[in-house]
Amino acid sequence: MAEKVEPQKFGIGLDVGTGFLISSWFENNEMKFNTIRNCFVTIDKRIFNPSLFGKKIKYMEMDNDIIIVGDDAMEFAKIRNMAAQRPMAKGIINPSERKSATILKEIFNYILENCVKKENEKLVFSVPGKQIYNPDFDTTYHSMSIQSLCKSFGVNAEPINEAYAIAISELGNSETLTALSFSFGAGLVNACLTYKGMSLFEFSIDEAGDFIDKQSAIGVGESDSLMCHIKERELDLSANESEVSPEIKALIFSYRYVVENILSEVKKAFSEAKGVRILEKVPIIISGGTSVVKGFLDLFKNSLKTAYLPFEVGEVTSAKDPLKAVAKGCLLAASYTEETK
Repeated sequence: MAEKVEPQKFGIGLDVGTGFLISSWFENNEMKFNTIRNCFVTIDKRIFNPSLFGKKIKYMEMDNDIIIVGDDAMEFAKIRNMAAQRPMAKGIINPSERKSATILKEIFNYILENCVKKENEKLVFSVPGKQIYNPDFDTTYHSMSIQSLCKSFGVNAEPINEAYAIAISELGNSETLTALSFSFGAGLVNACLTYKGMSLFEFSIDEAGDFIDKQSAIGVGESDSLMCHIKERELDLSANESEVSPEIKALIFSYRYVVENILSEVKKAFSEAKGVRILEKVPIIISGGTSVVKGFLDLFKNSLKTAYLPFEVGEVTSAKDPLKAVAKGCLLAASYTEETK
């Protein structure tokens, strides 16, 4: 008997993050991922020397400048002792960078070049929830801009909430989907409560990874970049506060504030969702680069004990791959749409 061949799976996922862009697609029906830093540096065309890198680098020409993008931009920034710029800020296209859309399209060329398998293929990309501390924060322009950029690659693009994508990633895309999911990113923390497949609320706050760096730096009189370095290389949130350096202590305090704050906002959002009654336990899923620090899950669970959420909490887990969960959820949502056409 001939071996049964599974039909080709279609769909593309795209995590549009402030720090990284991550695409996802199926190759021989296995999930594949592509990651690139969402940043760039601008240098004068006259001093640009591609041989400095010893390899093919990712760049574009714009007027009299060379725009180096992605990981190459970070490498070049270190060599020149300069800061890389971001085409996005706090989860959306950076309004202070007029060339953001043009640069993003160039980065999209690298992140999507291997993903598209057919014309009008469904692509689902992530967008943040409404920022509760900023009434002027609007994702409409950002979402429409990303949609337009994606469509230039011949795909049918639509947005999905970032934290909702995490729930899909870990629990599947079904009407029984119930979870409180968090995405702790660099610019924002996104939260979404999904009950039986329906999003009851979704929002974001701008007190996330960058905020932790800044606040802890202020507390000890150091630079944001140094605190970020310590956070990524040395931090253990389960350490005894009385036995660590002032820098580590400041980071622990800042992390604790961020977690307690987002839980407080979840409690408030649930109380405003009138007429909602949840009878079963709600699992909590945590994801995002800011959450991969050692001891984060234990810190979150300890903060949860005094948060007194108005529903019974089930198991608290980290996503299987916190850095790729959003892209995976977007891919599963896109694939489901393709299968049900």
